[in-house]
Amino acid sequence: MTVFQLILMQLIAHLVADFLLQSEKWCEEKEKHILSKQHFLHAAVVSLSAYVFSFDWYFGISALIIGVSHLLIDALKSYLILHRKDKIASIFYIDQLLHVMVLSLVSWIYLKHYTPNYFFEFNLNTKIIAALAAFLFCAKPANIFIKYTFGLFGLTIAKQPATGTTDSTSEKELENAGKVIGIVERFMALGLILAGQYGAVGLIIAAKSILRFNSPQKNEYILVGTLLSFGCAILIGLLINQFII
Repeated sequence: MTVFQLILMQLIAHLVADFLLQSEKWCEEKEKHILSKQHFLHAAVVSLSAYVFSFDWYFGISALIIGVSHLLIDALKSYLILHRKDKIASIFYIDQLLHVMVLSLVSWIYLKHYTPNYFFEFNLNTKIIAALAAFLFCAKPANIFIKYTFGLFGLTIAKQPATGTTDSTSEKELENAGKVIGIVERFMALGLILAGQYGAVGLIIAAKSILRFNSPQKNEYILVGTLLSFGCAILIGLLINQFII
């Protein structure tokens, strides 16, 4: 396994632990306290995920370092959120950047000084690993990144006054449907880009642009979300095609 491959595998471990295996309830509890039970539980999940996705018997100490650093960074994030609630989006991006920097540095140092002992013999294809990481990111993580990008630029829709439980439930269902649609469209765009079918992506974007709402503000909100959604999938696909053989 090369350094770049190990970094990609640790990035996959990070996406799984930080987004897929961390519930919204855990996130809410962590934001209320600088250190909580959820901080330590999440750090344990991060360490285990880092170890499993290394496929290396000797990676235990490195996985522990990644987990402990994740705990410290998350504690710092919670502290900043408690004191600067108006900067939550910026804090989120700084938090993610620090996590990626740490796992990249630990992976580089590990392979520079130690010889791995893998669970089993296998041949890794860098493009397949990168594509797996890309599809994982285009699922739930991309939804969260787009949400915080909206917050970074102060993009919101004025909420309508609640008129009853049915309306509130419908809005929630529409929001969840929008998340699923976003994941599907990113999967389609990424798959087509990786296959070299660039023209087909344009057709999907054109079809999505037909969608209209009565509120001009909501139309603009949906347009920005669509551009961000397709944009991140297209950019990642192009980077993989261009730089990974």
